[in-house]
Amino acid sequence: MSASSILTVTLNPALDVTTSVERMKPMQKLRCRAPRYDPGGGGVNVSRAIKELGGTSHAFVALAGCAGQRYRQILEGTGIESEIWPMSGETRFSLTVMEHASGLQYRFLLPGPEQDAEEADRLLSALTGSIGKGYRFVVASGSLPPGLPADFYGRLASRTRELGAALILDTSGPALRAAMAQRPFLIRLNHYEAQELVGGSSDAEAATYELVGELLERNAAETVIVTVGEQGAIVATGGQLLRIHPPKVRVVSAVGAGDSFVAALTLGLAQDWPLEKASRYAVAAAAAVVTTEATQLCDRATTEKLFEETAGQAERLD
Repeated sequence: MSASSILTVTLNPALDVTTSVERMKPMQKLRCRAPRYDPGGGGVNVSRAIKELGGTSHAFVALAGCAGQRYRQILEGTGIESEIWPMSGETRFSLTVMEHASGLQYRFLLPGPEQDAEEADRLLSALTGSIGKGYRFVVASGSLPPGLPADFYGRLASRTRELGAALILDTSGPALRAAMAQRPFLIRLNHYEAQELVGGSSDAEAATYELVGELLERNAAETVIVTVGEQGAIVATGGQLLRIHPPKVRVVSAVGAGDSFVAALTLGLAQDWPLEKASRYAVAAAAAVVTTEATQLCDRATTEKLFEETAGQAERLD
């Protein structure tokens, strides 16, 4: 049995570079402040947030090239237990630039390294070995690298279930659509992704309820959670529909809110908390991270404080 009950999976990580300028201007050299480097990608961010909240996890990360070596050095410095899968090509970068004059944030995401179709089989075999060590929850978060088939997360969901673990999936687009056919344990998506799935509705809340109803009818997952920014989260499972109202905070940056949400949710479930309590903890963690800048994640003290404020904020909608 693993020392941790949580395995996170990051197949398309990014070395996050965060900097700032006074003002964004076209056709000019922009002198940036000293950069900050962080190991990014959904699963690793979930592991980082779990550590911040006092929990433990094991991170499975696919890395490539020189950028991958730099990423690995930074990841090792976090103290997170990890398993590195060597991948061909070059791990991508992501760039976040804060504009001081406006307070706006600009994010530039590069594509990941192209992979051949056979890499999917090799990855699934490696992950089977990792999951088989005794993890209860597997968190697959983020995009797939180019070349991997869209049904990879669906295959992972099936394999995870066969091994007696539960897959928590946080992705979007074709990878999400394909995975729903294999009914993961839990799907988390935001209202923008909800709008995409139901055809681009302009009303985020309407899209959320429409999506939840549609997914429940399809039996696409045991639990569906849709986060709606400042409106909190909709949680649907087994005939139960809840709305978790968030605490009021001053929003500085929304970067990392989704990953912090998934981290707190998974950590709560791993401690055998009821879904309602784990979801409130997740909403508190997301609220904690939006009060910070750039790629910072939730911190434990703020999350615990906001968690207390969510008591009684779960509204039954069924």
